[in-house]
Amino acid sequence: MLDLRDIVAKRAEFRLSIESLKINRGEMIAIVGNNGSGKSTFLSVLGGLLSYSGIYRINDSEFGELDKKDRHRLISLLPQEGSLSMPFDVFYVVLSGRFPLTDGRCYEEEDYLFTERVMKWLDVWHLRHREFVTLSGGEKQRVLLARALNRDAAILLLDEPLSGIDLRHQYETVEILKQLQRDRIILVVIHDISLALREFDRFLCFKDGRLLYDLSGDEIEAEHIGTVFDIKVNFLKHENGVFIYREE
Repeated sequence: MLDLRDIVAKRAEFRLSIESLKINRGEMIAIVGNNGSGKSTFLSVLGGLLSYSGIYRINDSEFGELDKKDRHRLISLLPQEGSLSMPFDVFYVVLSGRFPLTDGRCYEEEDYLFTERVMKWLDVWHLRHREFVTLSGGEKQRVLLARALNRDAAILLLDEPLSGIDLRHQYETVEILKQLQRDRIILVVIHDISLALREFDRFLCFKDGRLLYDLSGDEIEAEHIGTVFDIKVNFLKHENGVFIYREE
C-alpha cells in the first residue's frame, strides 16, 4: 500500500501538493490532467527522483528510510522521455531492467529467461538483435516499457507508456497491464480519456499542481473532465465504453 499525507514537492517554480492519498495493491490507476498539471512530478516523487516534504509510506515503511536497493526492487519507473544514445542492442536494454535484482555483478539464467518472456509479451522479441538507436519511436517506447516490466516490481509507475505506440499495441499493452494488476500497484499517465474510462479502475486528476479529484471509474463524470481540462465536454455512453465529445 502507498500512503501519502501532506506531500509538497517543488521543481523550479512549480509546486505539487497532495493532502492525502492511499493506494492499495491490485489497483490500476489512470493519472490525468493538462500538460504541466503535476502528473510527471507526482511520479517522480513516488519513484524517489524528487525530494519532498510530508509523509510517504510504502507498506508502513517510510520511503526515505528504505535502502536504495530496496526502493529499486519495489518500484519500476518508466519516465516520460526515456531514451538511450549508446549503441546497445535491444535485448541488453530490456535485460538491464533486472539489474537491481542481481548481486551487482552478473545476471543469472532466470534473468535471461524472464527477459525473453517479457519481450514476447510486448512483441519486441524479433527486435532483440537490433541496436536500440535504430528503432522507430513506437518500437523504442515498447522496448523501454518491456525494460520497466522486466523488473517485476510491485509498483509500476508508467508515464505515458502508450505514447507513439500504434493502436494494436496500445490495446495489447493495456491487456498486459490488466493481467499484471492483481499483484501490483499500477499508475499510468494517460491522455486518451476514452480509453482510460473503459479500462481503468480509478482516476487521479491533477490541476495546477493539486490532486483535484480522486474518483473511481463509476464516479467520474463529464463535469469532472471538463473542470480538469478547462473545456466543456459530454459523455456518450454505450455498451463498449464512453465516447467523449466537446460541447459548444
